Amino acid sequence: MTLQKLTIKAEKSNPEDFAEKIEVLFNPSEISMTIPGGKIGQYGLVTTEDVTTLTLNLFFDTTLNKYPPENVQNYTQKIVNLTQPRIGQSKKRPPRCKLIWGTISGKDSILLADCFLETVTKKLTHFLEDGTPVRATLDCSFKEWIEPQKQKKIENPIDDPVRIVKRGETLSSIAREEFGDPALWRIIADANRLINPRKLPPGTVLTIPPLKIANLTQTR
Repeated sequence: MTLQKLTIKAEKSNPEDFAEKIEVLFNPSEISMTIPGGKIGQYGLVTTEDVTTLTLNLFFDTTLNKYPPENVQNYTQKIVNLTQPRIGQSKKRPPRCKLIWGTISGKDSILLADCFLETVTKKLTHFLEDGTPVRATLDCSFKEWIEPQKQKKIENPIDDPVRIVKRGETLSSIAREEFGDPALWRIIADANRLINPRKLPPGTVLTIPPLKIANLTQTR
């Protein structure tokens, strides 16, 4: 069986292109994820003020690759650069990332589907006689990124609950507009007890439910 390396896919030049692919030299021995729970907010609705965080320690050693060993920062800097603003026009931001390790049923096994590298601590731990660093560790903390519209819906669930379907709209397009994610269309379908979600005549009156943490968990 081929060894699967943990891979970081990141936006390279444009939003959501995820064209940059970084494979770690050595897989981490441990991954820690902090998943926030909900709390009872106004009107008994479940809300949250936090998102999932994932932390891991990455090890780099170029003495095992070839002789003479190359500068280990040729590898570590690719990951450190993920903290630097480079995506966008006038106001740039750091790239969003996907953390992938292996496959499940032929598809990528995703540890965190949409996140950014919030902090990284680099330690250079071994050097050649000329001072070239050849061994290092990176303590990385990734934080889940949530679409601004979806985050707004979570923070302020008391919104206009009624929506009238316009011509050309689908449950997916409405979910994208209301929640920031077209994949959440089932929440609307279930709330309105739609027998056939594909048939959505213009003029249909829909109730748009608050986006609760339980809803997000069920759709992931």
